[in-house]
Amino acid sequence: MNVLISAYACNPTSGGESGCGFHWTWETIRQGHRVWCLTHPDGKADIERFMAEHQAELAPGQLQVTYVQVPALVDFLHRWQFGVYLHYFVWQYLAWRHARKLNQQVAFDYVHHATYASLQMGSWMWRLGRPMVFGPVGGAQRAPKAFKAYLPGWFKTETLRDAISWLLMTFDPNVRQNVRRAAVVLVSNSETAVLARRLGGKRVELFLDSGLPESFISPECPVRTPGPTLQLLWLARLFPRKALPLVLDALSRVDVRVPFHLTVIGDGPLGPLVPGWIARYGLEGRVTWRGSVEWSEVQAAMLSHDIFLFGSLRDAFAAQFLEAMATALPVITLDHQGAHDFIPATAGIKVPVTTPHETATALARAVEYCYDHPVARAAMGRAGYEFARTQTWPRRAARLQRRVARLLRPAGRPAKTHSVAAQPAPIT
Repeated sequence: MNVLISAYACNPTSGGESGCGFHWTWETIRQGHRVWCLTHPDGKADIERFMAEHQAELAPGQLQVTYVQVPALVDFLHRWQFGVYLHYFVWQYLAWRHARKLNQQVAFDYVHHATYASLQMGSWMWRLGRPMVFGPVGGAQRAPKAFKAYLPGWFKTETLRDAISWLLMTFDPNVRQNVRRAAVVLVSNSETAVLARRLGGKRVELFLDSGLPESFISPECPVRTPGPTLQLLWLARLFPRKALPLVLDALSRVDVRVPFHLTVIGDGPLGPLVPGWIARYGLEGRVTWRGSVEWSEVQAAMLSHDIFLFGSLRDAFAAQFLEAMATALPVITLDHQGAHDFIPATAGIKVPVTTPHETATALARAVEYCYDHPVARAAMGRAGYEFARTQTWPRRAARLQRRVARLLRPAGRPAKTHSVAAQPAPIT
């Protein structure tokens, strides 16, 4: 098939949005399709280096990448919060103009909007009149206001975000048209599913937005030998919504009989506050902040710990969950948003999000339980490992292609088969 992919963020060396944009592009090619990818020039050097290294895997003309640049003034404004939205909307418009010309030359079987993965920020690609896969996207999840003490800069990071989302959904006709015209809207949590249906989405389906390279998963389930100290790991960019203070508060409530040590990996705008948080919760000597590490070191860090402890208050779904489960690392987290929808109940402990006191205390009790029950801890790790094995990028791409084939069949286009389509369907 001929596939047009809109991937504003796209980079083979990155995680997050950029990594997803590239993986959807590359795995669509590996399914045997011809791909035209529209992206921003930010990842150009890394994309071209990757393509040069993997040229033998590409048929002539199988991948065509177009780098859509925005005006210099828009690039300059990108450094401020409002400028991020402006930058994306201008890029979308310019990408659509280019796609419109391509659409007159190429018979695209379908269009896939991959990034940004935001329901409210939408896509212009529905205007091409081709079947469009929108997503997976998030956007409707919100940080609970009762927990604002754990999120520095609440007004800037949450209040303004919610206000902009409301404005887009209320006054931007593109948002509703995009959702209504999409052949399918793939969403990464139940909150976004509810919103997409309210905006008029006719076919809205839960679909995990993350995947794993096959090389990240060990052939055999890792086995850990319990040690005298429970080794906990927290890993993320230090943004307010990741709510590291919530985890630190929870650890300050753990029974003194439980020996534990938390390693914090990640850097970001809140980095200078971390030492003060550790002191505030009386955790000196029990928490080590390592700062950022190379992605290649993440797997080793996870294999050397006993529990992945993460309490993000706003996330469509955190890719770290899959990485942790791929290393048989049990998960302790909050029972909401993407974590509620996709992390198997047997792979860890998900605590209710009620009040700050109750939730922090429940996280503490979960840590104590895992220390007291090493056998149950190992079983959680095995359950997570088995789930993660179903979530490699090739399997996720194969599942998406099966859905696309079903979408195109009613329109009179026979579904094309590929050898990879014979694999078992992955678990969502």
